[in-house]
Amino acid sequence: MIEVISEAIVLDKEDLGEYDSRVFLYTKDFGKVAARATSLRKITSKMSSHLEPLGYVMARLVSSRDNLDGPMQLADALSVDYPKKELEIAGIRQALRVADCLSHSIPAGVPDKDLWDFLYAIAVGGEPATLLKALKFLGFDPQFSSCELCARTAPEYFSPKNNFFICRTCTLSSAAVRSDFIPVGAV
Repeated sequence: MIEVISEAIVLDKEDLGEYDSRVFLYTKDFGKVAARATSLRKITSKMSSHLEPLGYVMARLVSSRDNLDGPMQLADALSVDYPKKELEIAGIRQALRVADCLSHSIPAGVPDKDLWDFLYAIAVGGEPATLLKALKFLGFDPQFSSCELCARTAPEYFSPKNNFFICRTCTLSSAAVRSDFIPVGAV
């Protein structure tokens, strides 16, 4: 059994059963971590407000194995106090889109100091977040991209789940759900 404490930024959370949730964190020391948060959806949960997307928390993670590769349990999470900058609704919406894109694009368990600094600047520093910056940071610059399926230049969409660009024609003929693609023009 292993227990670690690390600074983390909440990327996303999803329902898991009736009361539990799976929380996706990007930790400073361990990279992206998916952890089960027991009873997070109960009305009496004290951790729920700390684990909203783009929250900056101090997280205590527990694994039943001797490494962090197995299933993780989020034992505690407390928001870290910092001077907050107010963002308008559009800025928050864009920051949440960036966090969602990164949550689907980055691998688990690979710490990256530059990515941590990028997320920290968005979550804590209040810097404006754009998908274009995030895609360029991950090595997916739309300027040098082409459609993965037909090799047409200047594709209109990006798929964060599959990490490739795709043009409008191929998107329409694709069996994938249209909401899985992010318009590159909206980045």
